[in-house]
Amino acid sequence: MDYLDLLGDPAYRHVLLNHLPIAGLAVAWLALACGLALRQRAITLLGLALVALTAGAALPVAQFGDAAYPAIYDALDGHGRAWLDHHAEVAETWLPLLLAAAAAAVLAAVIGAARPRLLGAASVLVLLLSAAALVGVATIARTGGQVQHPEFRLQATPG
Repeated sequence: MDYLDLLGDPAYRHVLLNHLPIAGLAVAWLALACGLALRQRAITLLGLALVALTAGAALPVAQFGDAAYPAIYDALDGHGRAWLDHHAEVAETWLPLLLAAAAAAVLAAVIGAARPRLLGAASVLVLLLSAAALVGVATIARTGGQVQHPEFRLQATPG
């Protein structure tokens, strides 16, 4: 199997990269929380950078998912298709919050660089926004896991 061919497949790229906004955002949130709790500027800035990168990774993940949608849809049964549609709707609903968290993290870092006294307050806002984004990625991941695996489906069709 040629791994370069796998990387050319949007479905594979979607699955490969979807862990960045899921696990990566959780790690980023923890780094930001630790930086704030310890009042460590460098750790806070690291946390902001990680939030920006991991939450921002949701954009290419969503694009790869959109590109893979037709092929995946054709390969599924009726229930799987309903779950795929539901997964796409849930992802579309939460994507703006993830992108807002990424943008807020960048803005907080810029504000903190220009006015160091404001870094803490701006970072707290990012911490809260990224906590909400974590709920979003967990919801997206839950619905995505139910697309192709009937044993994970809580009900026959989403609703």
